[in-house]
Amino acid sequence: MKILYYIVGAVIALTLLSGCGETARNGETAAEIETAKIEGRMAARKIITRHWSDTSALQKEIENSRILRARYDSLGHKKSAETFDSAFVSTIRTVNPILGKFVEKP
Repeated sequence: MKILYYIVGAVIALTLLSGCGETARNGETAAEIETAKIEGRMAARKIITRHWSDTSALQKEIENSRILRARYDSLGHKKSAETFDSAFVSTIRTVNPILGKFVEKP
């Protein structure tokens, strides 16, 4: 009977570990991906809420946002980097489509 308990326990443990396999391999969790989304939106709000009379200042702020994204790339968190980009661009595009086209340019 004890052997049955050990087998059932092992099956449950393996099931739980296999469900977390992708997260454990690349180090990204759902919370980290959600944080990237929030940071992307916050970076976009910094750009949206300001009136940009000088395009060089706007480009500098966009570059600062790209530096934030690069942090995820340097850690190897591709999904978080993609989520940051998506939230950043879509937030700007939703509020100001013209500025959104400017931000989308590489």
